[in-house]
Amino acid sequence: MRSVLLAILIHTIGMTAIAQQQQMYTQFMYNKMGLNPAYAGNETYMSATLIYRDQWNGFPGSPKAQSLSVNMPRIGNRIGIGLNFERQSLGITEKVTYEMMYAYKFILGEGTLSMGMNISGRKYVQDYTDNRLFAIQDINLDPSIPGILQSRSLINAGFGVYFNTNQFYLGASLPRMIRSDLDFDNNDLFSTEVRHLFLMTGGTFIVNNDVRLTPQLMFRLAEYSPWGLDINFSSTWKDKYSLGLSYRTGGSAGDLGESVDIIAGLQLTDRMMVGFAYDVSLSRLRTLENGSLEMILSYNFIPRKVKTIVVNPRYF
Repeated sequence: MRSVLLAILIHTIGMTAIAQQQQMYTQFMYNKMGLNPAYAGNETYMSATLIYRDQWNGFPGSPKAQSLSVNMPRIGNRIGIGLNFERQSLGITEKVTYEMMYAYKFILGEGTLSMGMNISGRKYVQDYTDNRLFAIQDINLDPSIPGILQSRSLINAGFGVYFNTNQFYLGASLPRMIRSDLDFDNNDLFSTEVRHLFLMTGGTFIVNNDVRLTPQLMFRLAEYSPWGLDINFSSTWKDKYSLGLSYRTGGSAGDLGESVDIIAGLQLTDRMMVGFAYDVSLSRLRTLENGSLEMILSYNFIPRKVKTIVVNPRYF
């Protein structure tokens, strides 16, 4: 009989869950390119976005993620290029993702229809030398624990469509279409990368010259997993201050959902925006952790000689 460190349990559960195969962020509306390659080249200038997420704060071995996305300026009013780099850690497991996105755009009246694809590479590392691993008996006597650092690299591809105007957006994407084998040594610990479907939409309503209201939805579905939904409602004042509230479905039987999330954003300048989110867990996991924290920093490289008037500068 053996007992393995909590990190192994977290790792096994987490890698089976949809949220850990395709990283989810509470502030998805500020980083849509990470979920939909068709968003690449959405503006005429380059932008860069940094995100840090500490999920289930205070829970040993809990998931953490950092990402950097770079959205290049649109080429010839038609072509978009984007880059995305992401690191996730969960227990003794680390995953590094690097992606390139390509999108082609069609002007439809006051809106733009974009079709895009992405090529992604991932490196999974599982460190069985981590000193957090323990067993009731000497861990070196357990033949099921390799005692080494294992790694595996994969390549995948995805597709997406995205339509937007100044006041509305609608997108759908399959960011990973290949069911890649995740096993290190045929022990079925990782199984496969499964396909994910994401649907997102949102619209803004102008109350007056200072106030705008923006409801948004994010629907997600993965093979062999329950569907999930993020419902967000936010308000923006003077195109500078924003405050929002989200509800995320999920949890287990009897739970009211996965979380209720508070989102706040500040447009520091025409070029720089910062955002903060705090998730209050509704699932039974709330007795073991202190909620989830998420921070975002976005910078637009707008040429100083260009005076840009932006309506809802981040959502659409």
